[in-house]
Amino acid sequence: MGNVEKKQIKLEKMINESARAASDALSKLSDNQVTIKVSSAEITNVKRTWPGIGPETIVGGIYMPISGEVAGAALIVIPENVAYALSDMLVKRPVGSTKKLTELDISALKEVGNIICGNFMTIFSNTLKVKIVENLPQFTFDMFGAVVEQIIAQFAERSERALIIEVRFSFGETSTPGNIILIFGIEEIDEFTKELDTD
Repeated sequence: MGNVEKKQIKLEKMINESARAASDALSKLSDNQVTIKVSSAEITNVKRTWPGIGPETIVGGIYMPISGEVAGAALIVIPENVAYALSDMLVKRPVGSTKKLTELDISALKEVGNIICGNFMTIFSNTLKVKIVENLPQFTFDMFGAVVEQIIAQFAERSERALIIEVRFSFGETSTPGNIILIFGIEEIDEFTKELDTD
């Protein structure tokens, strides 16, 4: 098995472990079964195309700056209907009730971002043996193109590459795609991939 294959296997193992931990935490928080299942994960150009989601699609974007030995940001992109359904579960309303996000809903969704990013960053930190600090999340509800471009613009000078994880959020009978985008600078990406080469 070549280095590329070994690196991909190690990356997938780390990401799947993170997704399972985040799923368990969200299930406990909401008192419902919530599953985050990884569809794909790759280090690729941040200006890539996004099949299956149009630039004018309304999404919730949970953005969390990352500092420490690895500087960058995490962006969780969830479709509008997922944002509403998660809000209903977290604030204990019947699913389907929410048609517009309140401040309470936004606070709950930020906590979702804390949980997902926290689990991913903890496992990344432990696996790669680097210090990663998550900062307070921010929330945006806008067209997909605007949400992604806003984040990419902040990091365009630092890196053209990002770790992009495509996931499916499942709860009850609902299953829908979303994205977790981890953006680091060029030096961090190079260090990140170098660490994946080690046994």
